Order: sequence, then structure tokens, then C-alpha cells
Amino acid sequence: AKLAFSYVRLARKLGAKIHIASPVMGWVVKDGVHHLTTPGGTVRARMVALATAGYTPPGLNHKTKHRLMPILSNSIVTRPLTDDEKVECGFQTMSPLTDTRTLRHYYRALPDGRVQIGSRSAITGKDAENPKHLALLQKGLYRKFPALTGIDLDYSWWGWVDVSHDMMPRIFQPDPKETIFYAMGYGGNGVMYSAQAGKRLAQLVAGKG
Repeated sequence: AKLAFSYVRLARKLGAKIHIASPVMGWVVKDGVHHLTTPGGTVRARMVALATAGYTPPGLNHKTKHRLMPILSNSIVTRPLTDDEKVECGFQTMSPLTDTRTLRHYYRALPDGRVQIGSRSAITGKDAENPKHLALLQKGLYRKFPALTGIDLDYSWWGWVDVSHDMMPRIFQPDPKETIFYAMGYGGNGVMYSAQAGKRLAQLVAGKG
């Protein structure tokens, strides 16, 4: 959130207009101009770049249909560890770690002494708050760090990530004849990857890709 709000401040400082709570609900092209329908009116644009990742509406545009699979990712953060627990866990780095599962666990020791771990969650948004997904993630934490079995949690959250068929991201203009661009397929690495992806996407839109 801090990163996102910092982007907002920088963009506005450079003169960009950001309209919050304005989802695109319809999209048609007339005489080469994109008409994007929002709750507050219609936006007309010569070019459109999509950077909505796992939150991309499936029926918004045929160029993004079947390009990715949204997957819910769940994360938990423990209470601060005691000195003995830190020794038992054996963390040697503050960098994020991951295992080799297809739908993997990612985890790290945080600067404030807590441990964060995340992995897959529900298949649909309707089932996202089912406690079984939280319990499954806790079991993963206990399996990796037995010393933390039963530890209290301070935070828990979930959200969508976008996964491509080969787990590789795309920064792309699907049809050179159409002024549509997108960056997606981060596979859960969007926070660290989005800065580079955003730069490359902007270069494509500006004809400098």
C-alpha cells in the first residue's frame, strides 16, 4: 500500500490524473478511438494500457480473454518471535524465500521479528473467507517451522494474483494494428516486478519499446 500511494503522489506531481472508484464497465472502439464506459461517464482514448493483473475482468476485452488465470493468494503474519524461536527457525537472511511447489509457499523473516508466509487460497472469491484456507496455510507454516506450531497470528489477508500458462509475465502489444497494450502474468511477483513492467509498458505505448 505504501508503494502504491507513493506511485500516486509521484504521478500526480508529474501531472497525471488518477480517477479512483472508476471501473471500466464497457469498452468499444469507434473510428480507431477507444470508448471506455465508467460509472461517471465515458473516457475516450487513442491508446489503452491494461495493468489490472489478477483483477482484469474476463469479459472486458477479447485481447485479454483466456490470457491468464486469477488465483487467490493468502498470507499470514505471526506475532513477533522470541529469541529462542528465532534460533529454532534458523533464518539466515531477511530476503524473501520460496519453495519449489507449482503453487508454492513464499515466506520471510520481517524486520520487526515476525514471520510472514503465503500460498494458494480458494478457487473462487465466494469461498475466500472459508477458514479452511487459513488453516491450510497455518499447517504449511508449522511444517516448515515446527517451533512455531500454534503461534498467534497478528495479520491475515488474501488477494488475486494473475498466473500465465507458463508462469512468465507478458508486457505486450497483441496486435500491432490495434492500440491496446497490457502487462500481466506476474504469477504473484507483481509488487517487485511492477516497476520494471510499468516502465516497459510506458515505453511501448510511447513507441519507444
